[in-house]
Parts: sequence; structure tokens; C-alpha cells
Amino acid sequence: MNRRYLIGVVLAAGTALWFGLGQGSLPEGPGRELVLQKCQTCHELGFVTRERQPRERWDAIITEMQSYGLRLTSEERATILNYLATHFAPGAQAPTPAPQPQANVSGAQVYNNCIGCHQANGSGVPGVFPPLAGHVPSILATRGGREWLIQVMLYGLQGPINVRGSSYNGAMPAYPQLSDAEIAAVLNHISTQWGNGFPSGQGPFTEAEVRAQRGKNLSPQQVLSARQGLGLR
Repeated sequence: MNRRYLIGVVLAAGTALWFGLGQGSLPEGPGRELVLQKCQTCHELGFVTRERQPRERWDAIITEMQSYGLRLTSEERATILNYLATHFAPGAQAPTPAPQPQANVSGAQVYNNCIGCHQANGSGVPGVFPPLAGHVPSILATRGGREWLIQVMLYGLQGPINVRGSSYNGAMPAYPQLSDAEIAAVLNHISTQWGNGFPSGQGPFTEAEVRAQRGKNLSPQQVLSARQGLGLR
């Protein structure tokens, strides 16, 4: 297997668990600031940890991240592990996202969460992360495509897909911690950048559209199945 591809897939999956800690979703406690500091040096914050892992699994995740270059002293490692094992253990209550301002939401600013994978120009990374440039209009033109794009943002996507003749098999994390306005804004951004545009008869995404897709509790694999039902190529 191509080493670059393998590393990309592992990092994408790993960040969904380890670096998936948005500032507004992290509960207070010893280790919170250290988690934010160490995550932010490598990845744009904004994902939310939905998984609840036992202490030994968090320990293994930290070890895996260290193998990819995360630098921690033994004391920092112990502090982070205790924090995660306390607040993100099986049965732990999910933290309540901090309220987000609804006015003047910038889709370009929200897209900063996406640049690491899809790139500033929407080109993606060949064989690792699919492009948005030239592909989003095809999704929008497909019946059910608008709803599916919202579902990808809310619930993530995992599994093999084909985009414009190239194959990808990675993982996209979910962003349920973003407000309805933020998700609508970023979808409007990617729908109108890099030569993209809304198909005739379609207008910008609205908060109401996003709100209608919340609460469906889809898994990333179910989102993949929904994509297959769209018949995209």
C-alpha cells in the first residue's frame, strides 16, 4: 500500500478521535489547556469527540499520535491521559457546546477547519483527500445532494468513494458542534468558490435546512451508503 496514502488515512482517522476536541466542547479541568495547546500545534481545532473510550484506549491513541510526531513530556502525557480518561470515558456525559454567535458568520473562516485536508484552493490531496473544486456542483445537481452535504458535515463520512475518476478511502470527521448558521455558511462557501456555483434554480443553504438534518444520528458508514444512493462518480 502507498505509504503516503496509508499515513493520510491513519492521520485522518486519528484526528477524528484525538485531535477532535473543539475549544467550545472541552469541559473545564486539569489538562484542558494542555490538550488545546498540543492539538492546535498540529491541527485546526473544531472537531468534537463523539467516541467514549476507556483509559487504555486513550493511552494507545496518545502513543499512536506520539509515533507521528506529537511531543510530550512524561508529565504532560500523564495529565492529558487523565483528562481524556476522566471526561471522555464510556458513560461520560457529552459536554454542551458553547453558544455560537449567529450574526455575520463567515463561511471562509469556518472553512479554516477544512483546509488541512481539502486545501485552501479546494483541490484536496490526490489519493488521500478528495477535491471540492469541481465536485461540489455535481453533488448539488443530484437529487438529495444538498441534504447529503449537510449530513456529511453533521455526521462525518468513512469508506471508499470515487471522485472524478480517482479513488479515496479515508475518514472525514463530523462537525455537529458547529451552529446551523456556521454549517450553512461553510456549505455556501464551498459551493461558490474555485469556479463552483449553485445549479440553476438553487439558492444558498439556510439554517433551516441544516436544522432539519440534525437528530438523525447517522453513522459515517450510513452517510457513505447515502452517497452511493446518489449515484455520484
